[in-house]
Amino acid sequence: MRLRQSPARSTPTAALPVAIALASAVALTACGGQEGEQSEDPNAEAAAQLHDAQPLNVEDVTLLPESSEAGTYSELVTVQYSEEVRASTELDKPECTDAANRWSDLEAVREAPASVAAYEWDRGNVSHILVRLDEGSAAEALAVEPPETCAEYTATYEDGSSSDYGVADLDVPPVGDESRSFSIRVSDDGGENHMYTVMYRNGGLLGTTSVMGPGDAGDYEQMLVDFSEAAIKRQDQML
Repeated sequence: MRLRQSPARSTPTAALPVAIALASAVALTACGGQEGEQSEDPNAEAAAQLHDAQPLNVEDVTLLPESSEAGTYSELVTVQYSEEVRASTELDKPECTDAANRWSDLEAVREAPASVAAYEWDRGNVSHILVRLDEGSAAEALAVEPPETCAEYTATYEDGSSSDYGVADLDVPPVGDESRSFSIRVSDDGGENHMYTVMYRNGGLLGTTSVMGPGDAGDYEQMLVDFSEAAIKRQDQML
């Protein structure tokens, strides 16, 4: 069985700036799922197992099954939507295209089984990506970082609007076998939002936890660690 649900929960214009910064983690809430019969996915069973291993809730963060999907990474609605956004967006620094998400261009990742889960939280948006790789490929993906020139850049969208981005390392405790953390600041005429992300490796599993919103950075950073640790514990139990 292939899980392909992801109905809209926010307006596309609100989600586009975030999608270009960390597309696969956020576009999920902005695009509609494809209804009807899907072609056979060779990764369907493995992806469904990953989906079952997603946390159901962490503290007051609760899974939204209807806004989650699983399958081959490159075939996910979330990923395909984000690639469309990237193709229609101009950057003042072209090398910063999908700066914080370059790991997703690795062939091993694109062909791998994956699960993307969205969560409801009254203080922001939470998402979690889980990809099944071998340990070497997971370590390679984790090592992919944005160029230093991408600490600040500007994106201009198809409708003529623009956003300023800032990418910086985040100082939070490590999780899993190894991890790295960063924050993304998105500023436009509507104000400023922040996304906080932890990427981690748990054996051959590559996980990405993201929290986005205008709330307190300390609360978001703590949720990143708490959620990621809970996710790893469930993975060890279920996989």
